[in-house]
Amino acid sequence: MRSMDPMTLADAAAAPFRFSAAVLLDADVHAVFEELRDPSLWFPMMRRSVWHTGATSGVGAERIVDIAGFGRFHERMLVWDQDSRVAFTMTGSTSPLSSRMFEDYRLTRVDGKTRLDWVLAAYPTALGRVLTPMTRQALRMMASGIRRNLGRRAAAYPRGKQAV
Repeated sequence: MRSMDPMTLADAAAAPFRFSAAVLLDADVHAVFEELRDPSLWFPMMRRSVWHTGATSGVGAERIVDIAGFGRFHERMLVWDQDSRVAFTMTGSTSPLSSRMFEDYRLTRVDGKTRLDWVLAAYPTALGRVLTPMTRQALRMMASGIRRNLGRRAAAYPRGKQAV
């Protein structure tokens, strides 16, 4: 795994590649937030998600994820706001598509449901720039899978009760 320069929240706004998607989930915001702890249970193509630090959540916690077709990524949490936001930067990867990368998941309550806004920002490599159209298509398919898989899992939590 090669090292990647971490991104800050400010860097994400200026990144040359940005993908965003919004999905409305028929689930409580707390249930959706709890599912963000282990994306391998709902994120399409993610084969594995393992916390790499003693902490399994919170700012500074790190995990390694393995995404079929994209490679392995070492992630460091930048934001961990209970029931509202998780954002992280990649500090290492086996993927040749970007030199820097960042993801942001924001949750908003909307009439008893949860709106999830997902942003992926990156600095693509030369290969990443060539493959941008295919990358965008793959990310659109992932967003559809997020709506289906995450929505189904989070909807299984009892409404109005705190998940553990």
